[in-house]
Amino acid sequence: MNIQRVKQGAKITFYNGLYMVFVGIYFIIFIDFNMKLNFNSIYQLWTFFWRYNSKISYMFYLFNLILGISLISNGIFISYISNLIIRRKEKITWVILFVAGILTWAGLLIVSFLFKNILLIILSFIGWIFFIFGMIFPIKYYLQRESI
Repeated sequence: MNIQRVKQGAKITFYNGLYMVFVGIYFIIFIDFNMKLNFNSIYQLWTFFWRYNSKISYMFYLFNLILGISLISNGIFISYISNLIIRRKEKITWVILFVAGILTWAGLLIVSFLFKNILLIILSFIGWIFFIFGMIFPIKYYLQRESI
């Protein structure tokens, strides 16, 4: 039964990694839409900013692009580690997965709150909760295994 919980948790985090890849693709494809949301949904403010201060607005574009690429690469990493856990069930892989997932989702959630972008807050909160559920399932197995 406990091994099944480990596999269930690893499958949840595997799909969480795929979700992270899709969020990263969202960041890359919908840069304009995301910038409008980051600037409090005022389209005129963003176009004014883009037109008269293009160097700084280009840095916002690059920030979005880097964030998207980072999410895609971290999502692939989380999916790979989760797949490794399904096959081997080693404790160190759970620790690596936990650190990578918590840092990424918590960081994205903090940045989303700082930008006050409601869509990104919702997307990152869903990913964070999804990841936490994937981590909770196998905890009992590893705690029992540690005490033996």
